[in-house]
Amino acid sequence: MDDRRLHRIYLDQINGTPLLPQASEAMKEAWGKGGNPSSPHAEGRAANGLKERARVGVASLVRARGEEITFTSSGTEANAWALTGLTKAGTRKGNHLVVSAVEHPSILQTARRMEKEGWKVTAVPVDRAGRVDPAAVEAALTPETALVSIQWANSEVGTLQPVGELARRVKARGILFHTDAVAAAGQLPIDLKAVPADALSLAANTFGGPPGAGALFVRKGVRILPLFVGGAQEDGRRAGTENLAGIVGMGEAARVMARELPGRIPGWIGLRDRLSRGIESRLPEARLNGHPTERLPGHLSVSLPGADAEALVLALDREGISVGIGSACTARAMKASHVLRAMGADDAHALGTITLTLGVETTEEEIDRVLEILPRVAAGQIKGGLTPAGSSRDSR
Repeated sequence: MDDRRLHRIYLDQINGTPLLPQASEAMKEAWGKGGNPSSPHAEGRAANGLKERARVGVASLVRARGEEITFTSSGTEANAWALTGLTKAGTRKGNHLVVSAVEHPSILQTARRMEKEGWKVTAVPVDRAGRVDPAAVEAALTPETALVSIQWANSEVGTLQPVGELARRVKARGILFHTDAVAAAGQLPIDLKAVPADALSLAANTFGGPPGAGALFVRKGVRILPLFVGGAQEDGRRAGTENLAGIVGMGEAARVMARELPGRIPGWIGLRDRLSRGIESRLPEARLNGHPTERLPGHLSVSLPGADAEALVLALDREGISVGIGSACTARAMKASHVLRAMGADDAHALGTITLTLGVETTEEEIDRVLEILPRVAAGQIKGGLTPAGSSRDSR
């Protein structure tokens, strides 16, 4: 057996990053404390100290104040809380919500639930690169608009939205602005001193922290109603005993990434471009999705028309390579991604899409190994079209 197959290559970082060693060590310390952060005794005070240190660490990743960070169980919870909590407590009265057509399901499904409760929801379309036009967002605003929620980056295709401009236009109209930054945090510099967002969602497992920990930034002075009640935790904003170990791991991972991110981005871009060029040269009919320049540095979305993406992911898995699937998988069948649909992709492209996302430990040798294996595996999964460059369909 090829020894290289014993070394797994993990290129599904957008769906979950390996836990950073620093985060793991910090979590071990938290597990050993045993105190409840709400308790006034010594153990409780020690636990609370760890929690508050973590809060400052998360704030450092987005250039916010510690007091503006509230811990949640996930990015999904943070998104749902932002939409419901900000609109119910907002100073601007109205029942209109604006989102983009490519938001994460936690935004879109919360918006649908709000529609059933009487809210009017506008989903602004995107172009073929997955970007919204700020003028189109502004045109969607009405005197009844209470909140606009546009993601910072798209997890499926890697496209970045012009969040700074969007936030400034929306705020100029006196409307609250939220951004889902789950896919962007730890991948790009985020500066909430420069971007006037009222709220921003984070998830620990996208930047080297543990799953089950997230956070919502709410700018000082902005009112938000709690999603959960029944306790005074998190300054009364989120009831329930805190997941101390998860919070501590999130804080330490955020601290590490805030420090190391500027030095990592050029390497990610270089590896991503090496992978992109290699795929284009070996699989000429492949299509790269998303914006060519305004995109996450370590993200690649590839459509192989005619391929079965789920089968391709499983075939690569058998070769020791983990990649992401670009469409939603149901128990009975593949369903075309709403993101790719919104970008104008047909079924042949949407159902043949995979994502390859890089992480802290991704190497050039791993990229070359993927470029060696992917064309061969793809050719075996194609339903009638794609052939690696230099090969032949002649069955002789």
